[in-house]
Amino acid sequence: MRLRHVLLSGAIVATTGAMALGGSVSAGRTAVGIESFSSVQDISGNGGGPVTASGVINAHGTDTVVSATEDTFDFGAQGKITVFHSPLSNVQHVNQKQCTFSFTERGVYVFGNGTGAWANYSGSGKYTVQGNATNACGDSPVGTVTITASGPISPLSTDN
Repeated sequence: MRLRHVLLSGAIVATTGAMALGGSVSAGRTAVGIESFSSVQDISGNGGGPVTASGVINAHGTDTVVSATEDTFDFGAQGKITVFHSPLSNVQHVNQKQCTFSFTERGVYVFGNGTGAWANYSGSGKYTVQGNATNACGDSPVGTVTITASGPISPLSTDN
């Protein structure tokens, strides 16, 4: 039971964790389109890890968990965005005999508060988190959490 709580909490926190990767950015300030985010993280970590953005802005960076519903995606010199996320559904499977655990969470996100290439943009969309672990009966499960998210991105209105 402890593992289920830890993994579920980790999944929610990881959803949207600390190795920085270099990257490049390509975006025009008036671009409108679909932005996608992806991340594969170690289930035994505290959430967060590498994140990749592709679409209107293309960059590699780090997902830093702020709270259970907020993350910061830091793309270094290319800027940062704050991501707010909320789960809509969660399915879990535990196999006590094989000591395995898996889950899928689906939800929605909104991002803003951008700096650098992300300044003057807003976006929202849907996300999916999938995780699995072996050695799930002990205190040291081994596995991954894969996060994918996608939705529209557009410039903020400058009308007053």
